Amino acid sequence: MKYYYTIIEKYLFSGFFLTHFSYFRKHKFPTMNIKQVFLLFFILSLSTAQCFSQSYSSFYLNNQEIDSSKTNKLFLQINNTNFFKNNEYFGNIAKGYTLLGFHLTPQIIYQPNEKTNIRLGTHLLNYYGREDEIEVSLLFSLKYQFHKNVSLTLGNIKGTLNHRLIEPLFDYERFLTHNTETGIQFLWQSEKLFGDLWLDWEQQIFHNEPFQEKFNVGLSMDYRIFKQNKFSISIPFQNIIRHHGGQINTNDDPLVTIFNNATGLTLKNEYPGKFIQQIRLSAYFVNYQDLSPTKQQMFIDGTGSYTTLEVFNKRFNFLAGYWYGKQFIAPLGNPLYETYSRTNLFVEEPVRQLFMAKINYHQKVYNNIFLDVRFEPYYDILNKHFEYFYGLVIIFKEDFFLKKVKKH
Repeated sequence: MKYYYTIIEKYLFSGFFLTHFSYFRKHKFPTMNIKQVFLLFFILSLSTAQCFSQSYSSFYLNNQEIDSSKTNKLFLQINNTNFFKNNEYFGNIAKGYTLLGFHLTPQIIYQPNEKTNIRLGTHLLNYYGREDEIEVSLLFSLKYQFHKNVSLTLGNIKGTLNHRLIEPLFDYERFLTHNTETGIQFLWQSEKLFGDLWLDWEQQIFHNEPFQEKFNVGLSMDYRIFKQNKFSISIPFQNIIRHHGGQINTNDDPLVTIFNNATGLTLKNEYPGKFIQQIRLSAYFVNYQDLSPTKQQMFIDGTGSYTTLEVFNKRFNFLAGYWYGKQFIAPLGNPLYETYSRTNLFVEEPVRQLFMAKINYHQKVYNNIFLDVRFEPYYDILNKHFEYFYGLVIIFKEDFFLKKVKKH
């Protein structure tokens, strides 16, 4: 059986590589000139001497794994995130604002056998200063583990940061504001391959309703092609489609389908027990296409390049990077990377160039209480100004044993 799953992994990897390679041959991607390259790596070399990464700590991720020791047992799981995020944006593309609030997710978990996990609960989201407006969502999910590497989830899926998408495609802030995703998800997790195929159904419609259906379809893959000692090389593929439409509604708005893709190369070296525990260098080619029958976006297609150097320490992480975007649009991404404004009408910057440095301090405060503090400055090269955000997140996660369920 292990042989067949290895063959499937190689087939998935080779198939998606050929698909994306054929796309790259038809499109020209922007590159940095030699001065920009030297400037970028000079900044990186200085920064790594003292600072540390942006990759998200494990306590940000959902724990929905099936545990054989929990079979026939009932648990109450409490997830609580308290957040403060202040966006100091001064350019034409994005406006500054502050988010302050919490979300709370209590769930009852039952595992009837070693392959199935059932969850039922609710999700509450509230912004401070608007205590009379609490967003309440009913949660239900059923996860089935086909194989030790493959699982299927129906209902509430492992979403947001669990997809491992880069920030130009998926904004970190969605973890705070759109924390739950509902639909269907296939996960493949093995030593060499991570694969996440999901459908996030945001808005359902029925006959004659006056609004459109909304959903996101994504595929995130990372295939390790080489490993020697603590050094490894992997190739990530990231795709996401945003769709608004429907045939049975009475809304006259045109159908919208936006496609984003990122394909790249990641080099990673680990240093167990050292002050700097890991260094990771990543480079991505990114693209955008408007696949809508009636084009309404400011740009029909666009491209980008995203290069980052990450340095990991036990408590501090650091990322330094460079972004070049030309006519780039990504509805779910960080708006600073886009070349038009979502908030200022008819404002565009067809080319965006950014340097960014993302500094993160994280710590386990007590048992299942975690602290995360981050500061992210962005330098807009063409407009010659800085934008930044700083934030504080406190997360509480705990599973409480309720009872053992007796089978009759």
